[in-house]
Amino acid sequence: MKRTPADPALLSDVYIDESSQTKHRFLALGGIILPRSRVPDFERSVWDARGNDLPAGEMAWTKVSRTKLPAYKRVLDAFFRSPRDIHAIEFHSLHIDTHLLRDRVFNQGSRDVGFNKEVYQLCQKFARLHRTRLLHIYLDSRETKSRTEDLRLILNSGIRNKGDRRDWPFRRLHFRDSSTCQCIQVVDVLLGAIAFRLNGHRQTPSASPAKCDISDYVLKCGRVNDVLKGTNVAGKFTVWPRELQRGVPRL
Repeated sequence: MKRTPADPALLSDVYIDESSQTKHRFLALGGIILPRSRVPDFERSVWDARGNDLPAGEMAWTKVSRTKLPAYKRVLDAFFRSPRDIHAIEFHSLHIDTHLLRDRVFNQGSRDVGFNKEVYQLCQKFARLHRTRLLHIYLDSRETKSRTEDLRLILNSGIRNKGDRRDWPFRRLHFRDSSTCQCIQVVDVLLGAIAFRLNGHRQTPSASPAKCDISDYVLKCGRVNDVLKGTNVAGKFTVWPRELQRGVPRL
């Protein structure tokens, strides 16, 4: 089917990252969405927030430390307190209990297939919440046998089957190198703060004080009372505890 050219005013970029897939009980995925025209402004605000405390290199949850704590908080403020002209910027996430995974039954025995299904669910949520937008999806680079074009086609087919009337709402789906993408780095920190609480690291005696501080700060700013229970569906910052299907295998 031929696509009509996208109106630039309708384009939004979505940047998605994931927490560890293998080391911890809860797998979490999250992403931010903002109008494509406002991406340069947001990235500039992130660079300004990093300042002299974090002038170069990749931001990441694993790199949060006491000496860099002020810089990371300023970056988080760039998201939570973004100006009105970037008012549409939001963060949405989901998490699943990996102890309940049944890849052999539902995903042809492939964890990669199962992971792509969670990417699918998160992308569909972005599209449902922003029904007038056309989306460019950027995933953090990872090793996979799946083609991004196949997933993009599945996303468009899936939302069309739900009655969506947009002409190809998922216009682009590509991998991006997080080391050169400020937006994915911001997602990494936001998601890390959620996973830190989900997987019980916040409660351990050996927990990093700096990471405890950042995790608490993110959840407070995001108005998250209980990460396991999640939040409202829509809002500036949402957490979705996804229940895995236990009956007939998903197609």
